[in-house]
Amino acid sequence: MANYALLSANGGDRPGIVAAITAVLLESDCNIEDSQMARLGPEFACMLVIRMPEGMVSHQLEARLAGVITDLGLRLRVQDLRPEEASETRSDQPKHLIHVYGADRKGIVHRISRHLADRSVNITNLQTEVIHHETPLYVMMIEVEIPPFVDAARLQDELSALGRQIDVVVSMKPKDDARF
Repeated sequence: MANYALLSANGGDRPGIVAAITAVLLESDCNIEDSQMARLGPEFACMLVIRMPEGMVSHQLEARLAGVITDLGLRLRVQDLRPEEASETRSDQPKHLIHVYGADRKGIVHRISRHLADRSVNITNLQTEVIHHETPLYVMMIEVEIPPFVDAARLQDELSALGRQIDVVVSMKPKDDARF
């Protein structure tokens, strides 16, 4: 039976981080099953669900990554996952994309995410960016899973109304109709 691990690494951004980590994974006969990697300010952060070969456990993978982590000045955490935990990222629930645009101000992420949580809507991916112009523009893209008991059209109307309250434009589309 395959073993799984969650690998999290972060540190100062520079070219070659992904190549160095994935080289060790390839040499260790590991497969990346799910991942998120991004530069956040001056830092680079990644989270990967790794399928390791039979018999390997997270501390062995961590030891194999030690040289790369030291060379690149990264912080690393590797933890074992049960196979059922590794597959929990897959869901049959339909996904929707929510786009938020407006003047940058505190509280936008909280207000939108609180509204979604109160309706049992699960956020599966969230990205934000401030685009600097004469007036900074705040952009947020959220991928969500809407449970069957939540009316998507009503949720869209509620989010649009909430957007007007906090002076941002909020739109929502099924993921099949748009790209993240």
